[in-house]
Amino acid sequence: MTTMTCRICAVIVPTGEFCGNCGTTATPRRGDGPPWLRLSAYAAAPGEHVLRPAVVSTIFPALPRHSRVTFGVALLGVAALLVGTALPMWVPALIGVVGAGLPAVFLAYLREADAVADLSTGRLLVTAVLGIAGGVGWSIATDVAAARVDDDALGLPASTLDLLLTCLAIPVGFLVLLLLPTLVQRAWRPGSREPLHGLMIGAFGAVCFVTAGSMAALVPELFSGPIDTDGQSAADLVFGGLIQGLAVPLTAVAVAGSVGATWWFVPRRDVGPTPRWYRLTSPLPALAFGLLAYLGLGVLDFLSPPTAVETVVYALLTVVALYVLRVVAHSTLLHAEPDGAVPVGEDPAPPDEVVLCPECEHVVPDLPFCARCGLASQAASRASRARRRSQRPVPVSS
Repeated sequence: MTTMTCRICAVIVPTGEFCGNCGTTATPRRGDGPPWLRLSAYAAAPGEHVLRPAVVSTIFPALPRHSRVTFGVALLGVAALLVGTALPMWVPALIGVVGAGLPAVFLAYLREADAVADLSTGRLLVTAVLGIAGGVGWSIATDVAAARVDDDALGLPASTLDLLLTCLAIPVGFLVLLLLPTLVQRAWRPGSREPLHGLMIGAFGAVCFVTAGSMAALVPELFSGPIDTDGQSAADLVFGGLIQGLAVPLTAVAVAGSVGATWWFVPRRDVGPTPRWYRLTSPLPALAFGLLAYLGLGVLDFLSPPTAVETVVYALLTVVALYVLRVVAHSTLLHAEPDGAVPVGEDPAPPDEVVLCPECEHVVPDLPFCARCGLASQAASRASRARRRSQRPVPVSS
């Protein structure tokens, strides 16, 4: 097996297009950015640029390569159902798609990504219960808050200060309850910490929280007789369905997933930038983004702009949030402590053990990164890694 010395970490590794130890490209690439960022190859899907707008590999980073097209079709199917039920103004069906569409796709993702084997059924159930309880509680609390700012019995309107406080307090409360399942799981026996486990827990809790909140507000309308659309047009229902069924939950998934990935991040001891509070792998930037995003939405609700303007703002925020999640997931995967970490100051010899890379499907050395395509080993589930190591292919002599 031929070897090379990495131009960044200076470790002797098997020859390849990427360093198997730190993931850096063997030779500089155009548009790669700083060596510690490696923009040309997304750590969970190296065939994609980090700044490429790829929704599936962003919200489902642990998804096997052969399943990405299927899940992309599933997301498009949810969007089509939202539009297809909103255009003829089938409100009950639209509410059903909002409540079951994205959660069903996410449950399928958990199964495909071996979430039960990696995280246990109990951990996932606790995350779901906390998310659902928080969503229902948030819906009830916002109804109470809205009632308090309505005109009182004497016809005196609420003051602007009361309105601002309510509109700002609700987004902050939303963020706290959104992150509660992730925080509880992080404090309660976190176990082996890997960034994508935290991202998965945060995203799953966010889906349960947002869906429960939406259903707590919408389902009672189904039992109160014919639903009054208040003169809304079909276009208004389409925009509203896309916001409630995709934009709001995807933004929540991005915020909670980013925070979860950084809370589960364990920095490498041998290579990589020194951990700092402002790094992309630190929880503080992700928390700050989430706070600014939801405070901005609170101000948006207070201003009550036209539906078209509101839809554009929600869409732009969702896009930005997904980019934040993608960059955070990529950074944490690049700089997380790998399996079988090498003690500080020791250069690992090229390994004799090889595995089949799940991304490029080539037999490669069993290192933190695939030397051929640059996939981070932790982008695959722990169960998948164990299976591949138990069925090691015979290395080809060079």
